Amino acid sequence: MRRSLLAISLASALAGASCGLQQDLSQAPNPGNGTGGLATPISGPTLGGSHFEWASTSGHVVALDFWGSWCSPCNAEQPELNKLAAQWMPKGVIFLGVDERESSVNGAAYERSYGVPYPSVDDVSEVITSEYNVLDPPTVILIDAKGVIVDRFLGTLVGMSADLSRLT
Repeated sequence: MRRSLLAISLASALAGASCGLQQDLSQAPNPGNGTGGLATPISGPTLGGSHFEWASTSGHVVALDFWGSWCSPCNAEQPELNKLAAQWMPKGVIFLGVDERESSVNGAAYERSYGVPYPSVDDVSEVITSEYNVLDPPTVILIDAKGVIVDRFLGTLVGMSADLSRLT
């Protein structure tokens, strides 16, 4: 019995660690090229069955949300992202999710379960994740209306609303 509990505890700890929620996450620098670079265009089928074209973002601020249904911090953050999307999408901000490392079936179930109000593209092979130098979800990248990456939020959305106010 003790071994079973120990194994379950260890598995839970490892699963949480795979989402990048280290203790000092708030102090971590932006991964990869950080900010200032041009956003890589994303186009492709969405989990909901439509098609997303990067050209539709021209002249708009974009909030790019990297997530996975297997990531418990992503699950915890989704209600707040839904509120931000409801507040900022009517003002022209485009929200786009990037579902990492899982089948589109699981991703679509997550979107339905949380009532995600914006589309997500599938990134099971992590090509998009790699292009944006995202180490772990949850990560939100803000892109200005000129297509320049202006901020990253790893494991927290603190300050995102202020950035959106400044950008719109």
